[in-house]
Amino acid sequence: MGRAAETYTGTVFLIQGAPGAGKTALLAECERIARGREWQVANIGVGSLWDPYELLDSLGLVDKYDVTEKSTKFDLKDVAGRGYKSTRVPRTVLSILKDGDQPLLLILDESQGLGEDGVPPSYCRADARTVLDFIHNGKLGRPVILLAAGLGTTLKSFESLEVSRFASNCFVELGALDKGAEGAVIQDWLKKDDGAKGDPKAWIDAIAKEAHGWPHHILSYVYPAAVDQLKVDDGIMTTDGLNAVLNVGREGRNAHYEQRMNGFSRKQRRSLAILIVNIPSEDGLDEEDIKADLSQEYGKTEADKMFHDALRKGVLDERSGCYVVPIPSMHTWLKEEYV
Repeated sequence: MGRAAETYTGTVFLIQGAPGAGKTALLAECERIARGREWQVANIGVGSLWDPYELLDSLGLVDKYDVTEKSTKFDLKDVAGRGYKSTRVPRTVLSILKDGDQPLLLILDESQGLGEDGVPPSYCRADARTVLDFIHNGKLGRPVILLAAGLGTTLKSFESLEVSRFASNCFVELGALDKGAEGAVIQDWLKKDDGAKGDPKAWIDAIAKEAHGWPHHILSYVYPAAVDQLKVDDGIMTTDGLNAVLNVGREGRNAHYEQRMNGFSRKQRRSLAILIVNIPSEDGLDEEDIKADLSQEYGKTEADKMFHDALRKGVLDERSGCYVVPIPSMHTWLKEEYV
């Protein structure tokens, strides 16, 4: 943000990671920081990259204009309240983004949607490419950053719109927290509002053993499970209380996996699990091998769809040219449940 403000440029900053890695929470923290630096912030959908009406809505400017013809004609409101008067106003996404001097942070979550079929629509694809090019290369004449986050297919989605090169410090792949960070996060939650009394190390170690450093899983155990349990026990960290917390956390963790697998039949889940049953969680499978194995059972068309759906839902993630189940504990869960 500092560099963009100093040079009146900007770029696309991409955060990529599996479901539950903490992307949305990180975006919220970036938004807080940006507002503290007096940047204008807008949370946008993918359509804001080519639809001026949608962008105006995200920027909170729809009330400023009487939209007499969606995306084609805007009339500026008369500030004295005497109706509307015709005036030259922005009619394209580019002209809207260029209008103003205040630094602007656009936040696009779930941005892997840019790679879905028909997104952008064919008649808007050239507009979306142009807008991304102007943002990514800082050509808008004002500080504008697009902060995007999405699943493991997001980088390919941007590549399909000709944004293929990110500066090394403008592309982040989120994974599990390291042990120190994981312990610190769990401790902060346990000590929240003077909750835990005494040394929480035993609870931290027990929760960390099951959360595997995954932010979503940590929350499954500590909120509201541990927080509520500590209120019931007046802050005393009992063995029974810890067991109750672990049981609730496991239910939340497994519910997350079920949500990821929604849309896959039991047979399809078993087929995916069999693929990884003898593969360590840190090793990966080649795309060709995955599709070849699935094709034997489902045919090429259905195998290709299953592979795409597994990527889209974050069941599989690309790592160094091969594919893994990105959450180690989900790798274990798949084998235990379906093999």
